[in-house]
Amino acid sequence: MIAYPIGQEPDFFDPDPGNDAYRFALGRIRDCTVSAPPFVVVGMNPSHARETASDKTVNHVIEVSRREHRGWLMLNLYPERSPKPKDLAGYKPELSAANCDAIERVLIRFGVTEVLGGWGDLGGSATLKRALPDVLALLDRMGVRVFTLDPLTKAGKNPRHPHPPGRPLPMLGPKEYL
Repeated sequence: MIAYPIGQEPDFFDPDPGNDAYRFALGRIRDCTVSAPPFVVVGMNPSHARETASDKTVNHVIEVSRREHRGWLMLNLYPERSPKPKDLAGYKPELSAANCDAIERVLIRFGVTEVLGGWGDLGGSATLKRALPDVLALLDRMGVRVFTLDPLTKAGKNPRHPHPPGRPLPMLGPKEYL
């Protein structure tokens, strides 16, 4: 079990209370406003992080968020929990739609105009490949831009995962918009 950095424990969960099967959003937004939105990352799918325990990816996102933001927020292409994306169950349109609704609500709440893309090459998951266009269409419709702080994946089309196997990305920028 990995602890959250002191003072960075999440205070926003969707669903609340947590659900063992899926998660739409997780973050610390207490000090965030429309004029000072959280650092928002769209990852692949939720893995180990929960309300009471973090994981390497979320802790790295928190570290990066502290550079310029008062809070952080993890969203995902698809809300099903699994540490191995290729083990996700089949794509469910209604679950993807609920995920997009949750993303839209939180982005509107804080007037978010850009998000860090952090989904990598989707871990060989057919489910994530089906969910990606849903989230990208939503972000496009909302006028929310996706950026990366590191080079795209080797395939050259996806933003890298913030904490790939091995060591985390430096995430030092500059921002490159997709």
